[in-house]
Order: sequence, then structure tokens, then C-alpha cells
Amino acid sequence: MKIFLTFDYELYFGKQTGTALKCMIEPTAELFDLAKGKDVSYTFFVDVGYLIQADRYPELLDEVTRVKAQVKEMISLGHDVQLHIHPHWEKAKFSNGKWAMNIKGSYKLSDFNATERMAIVRTYKLYLEQLIDREVTAFRAGGFCVQPFSALKTVFEELELKIDSSVFHGGHFMTDNYNVDFRTVPLKSKYNFKVDVCKEVTDGPFIEYPISSFRYRPSFYWMLYGLGKLFPSRHKGIGDGQFISQGGSKLLSLVTYKTTYVSTDGYYAKKLNASLSKAENLKHQEMVVIGHPKGNTVYSMNKLKKFLEKNHKKHVFTSFVQEL
Repeated sequence: MKIFLTFDYELYFGKQTGTALKCMIEPTAELFDLAKGKDVSYTFFVDVGYLIQADRYPELLDEVTRVKAQVKEMISLGHDVQLHIHPHWEKAKFSNGKWAMNIKGSYKLSDFNATERMAIVRTYKLYLEQLIDREVTAFRAGGFCVQPFSALKTVFEELELKIDSSVFHGGHFMTDNYNVDFRTVPLKSKYNFKVDVCKEVTDGPFIEYPISSFRYRPSFYWMLYGLGKLFPSRHKGIGDGQFISQGGSKLLSLVTYKTTYVSTDGYYAKKLNASLSKAENLKHQEMVVIGHPKGNTVYSMNKLKKFLEKNHKKHVFTSFVQEL
């Protein structure tokens, strides 16, 4: 089994974005430590919009210098760096020591016209390639909002972005900011596609590596919410910001089964081994796990450590740069 441990390297996007130190630098250093000596390669999807915007503010020079140094360290340690785009950074402003985020009408690439979309993807990819001094070939959409892919196909072809890893089987949430409908994603760990990320095309020019999915019981969410309240020192994320809402009701997850992505974040890390067993039962050759350094907790880091110790000699912990 090829296991891709992928991390979206980013701030939060709610009223409090948090700090680069707590959301990115410190928790990523912890992830580095876990991988040492185990022949484990991560893929970091770097939120390039943050770097481009932060470059414009002299007061953020020290912060952004440290972040860029860590991105380069990812490469030097043998990890992978790929493209992550949250286009609402185009409208973000830094004032009085904090970011003001305007996500309304700008959270998805599809919120922008064709000329703007092309310019954003071109600019962000080139920026990242110049930073890490190598080609970028894989992409993850911010908020999983890769649909409609027809709006991105031309620029992907132009820039030779060959891999996407934005979808997960069964995902579905439609709100003012989100446009996610992955209910028809093939139950495969890898497939080619052409225009629709949910439709396999045997000779399609693009490769989808879906984030693995898992069916969580209501009792899982009772524990997730309860432990966070009872034992915050073990279950609170190291990131010091606030999420934006994906929409939907927390109450619903407490009474019905929910299919969503496999993750290293917080209490979700409890299901890493169960998710691996599911992938093996499905005869999958790949397993893709999503995480966020800002979502690291004492609990999740302990679970990830045990997962790596148990599996790093049985499976290949690889990255997308090694796939092409």
C-alpha cells in the first residue's frame, strides 16, 4: 500500500486567522520529528496566497521569512511541496496586527472570471516553483472546491498540473461559500479524468488521487465534541485561529452516520488504522490522508506516532513528487 500523508499548510480563515507560528511553524516542526528515521515522506500543500499577500507588508517580513525557510526545509528533509490555492487571499488585507478576510464571493476559484482564474493559478504556481526551485505538478483546491473542473481544465493543461487530490468519496456540502458534491466519485484510490473530477476517463490527461473516506458513527462525534470540552489540553488544536463554517448541522452528525475524509487532525486520528484496514479490504493500492498542521493536538500526534511506528515498515509512505 502506498500511503500519502498530506498536510494543508495554512492559517485559519475565520474571524481569527491565528498566527503563522502556531498554525504552521511549530506544528509542522512536530511533524518533521515524527518522520525522522522512518523513511516517511509527507506532501505539504502550501497555501501560496498567504505568502504572496504577506510579502506586501513589511511588518510581516520576519514571519514570512520563517515560513519560507520552513517550506524549503520540507524539501531538504525529503518531503514534497505542492500547490494549494485559497483564492480569497486576493481580497485579504493586513491591518492593526491581524488579517481581515473577505471570503464572500471569493472562496472558490469558480467565483472569479476566466481571466482572473487563469492569472491566479499561473501566479501562485510560479511563485511556489521559484521558492522551492523545482516543478509543481499536483494541486489541492481550498475547501475542496475544485468543481466545476471545466473552469480549470485549460490552465491545468497549460501549466502541466497533472495530479489533483481535492475530492473524497461521498462528500457533499453546498453553501454560499462551498460547492462540493462528490457523491458520484468512483470508489477507487486513483483514476484518470478529463473534464469532471467525479467521472473516470481511462485515457484522461489528469490523475485524481481521492482523499480516502470513512463512515463515522454518531458515537464518534459525541466523543469528538465531548473530549474537546472535557480535556482541552489533549484535544484542542495547536492552531490559534477559528474555522469558517462548512455549513450543515453538528446535531445531524450526532444522530446519523457521516461519510467524510480520513484525517490526522484531532480526534479523527483515532481512525487511521481502521481506515487503512478499509483500504486494504477494498484492494486499494493507495491511501490518501489529509491533515493540517494547525489541527495537530497532543492526542492526534500520539495517534499519528503510533500509526507510523506500526506501519512504516509494512507500507510505503510516499508523496506525489515520486509518482511522476
